[in-house]
Amino acid sequence: MKEWFHSKEWVGSADVQAHASINLSKFYEQYHAQPEWWQKVFDFLKQDLNSLAMGKYLLEGDHVFAMVSEYETKSPQDAKWEAHRKYIDLQYVISGQEVIGVLPLEKTVDPQNYNEQKDLIFFGEQDGEFFTATPDCFFLFFPDDVHRPCMMIEQSESVKKLVIKIAVAE
Repeated sequence: MKEWFHSKEWVGSADVQAHASINLSKFYEQYHAQPEWWQKVFDFLKQDLNSLAMGKYLLEGDHVFAMVSEYETKSPQDAKWEAHRKYIDLQYVISGQEVIGVLPLEKTVDPQNYNEQKDLIFFGEQDGEFFTATPDCFFLFFPDDVHRPCMMIEQSESVKKLVIKIAVAE
């Protein structure tokens, strides 16, 4: 699995780096369950992402789609811990930078009600591991990865971000 990951055969010719926090065993499992979906993801990442307009891009119907947004980063108290059950998030900061928190689902407390339509569950305040997200690499969040994106570093700043949703392969 590590050999596969480090070979970078999965990324093709896309010039992107994976963040060190990614769960390699989940990535390997999900990639090999639907390699054609993941190929569409990495093919999408080959283009000039800065030139993408805000909005939603269908890559494989409801199975794989991308969303480009722009926003101002938030204070930690305004950013929520979240997780998804049906989709994996690939999050990539196109421009700007933000802090993203990561926490294993089994370590969470205070889950809110799951919104099936939005595939979203929020969690109350808790500790986690925090990373700076920049255009240097992408993050992958699987259903077991609770994450807290969009946080400011020292002050609020503009961020352009790409989130690609990949349906969890059963």
